[in-house]
Amino acid sequence: MLKILVGNLPTGRQEKQKEELRWEDVSAEELAMLASTATLFGGARSFVLTGALGGERQEEFLDLAEVFVESPHTFVFEEEKLLKAPTTQLQKAGAIIETEKKVEKKERGFDSFGLTSALGTRDRKKLWLGLVQALRAGEKPEALAGLLAWKARQIKNARLSRELVVLYHDSHRGAGELSLLLERFALQL
Repeated sequence: MLKILVGNLPTGRQEKQKEELRWEDVSAEELAMLASTATLFGGARSFVLTGALGGERQEEFLDLAEVFVESPHTFVFEEEKLLKAPTTQLQKAGAIIETEKKVEKKERGFDSFGLTSALGTRDRKKLWLGLVQALRAGEKPEALAGLLAWKARQIKNARLSRELVVLYHDSHRGAGELSLLLERFALQL
């Protein structure tokens, strides 16, 4: 079996009992022999080659693709990216190609600095607009309450800090949704 894993790959994705091969140190003949030779007790082995298809010996490995596919062993090639021509050649040979998409960092859809600044300057309108924007962006009310409580402690305003902590606990006691309690807090600032 031949598996090609392309993209940002988390570690530990492959089989537990794998053997890492340094493709720089193994000849094509040795790989062909490994692929075609059964183990002594009939079990299958797993071999992992990292970056081999993107290296200078790419053609050697592509020529052996059918041998790897027909092998009783599993050959896993881990690649950061794979061009179209090698991908097509590997698909024709019968390789299983799995592509991992890049996980993009989720950026905040609101201005956390503007939100805390509005609390620091006690600007009701900006604070309320910032809260509404943050909630629409999918931010958790608990995170917003924590952010605002942190700012209140930073500006050494014990009353505001206490109010925010009480709001948080009241919402968990059933006094109302935290998002609505935060909006009310902003409008009564």
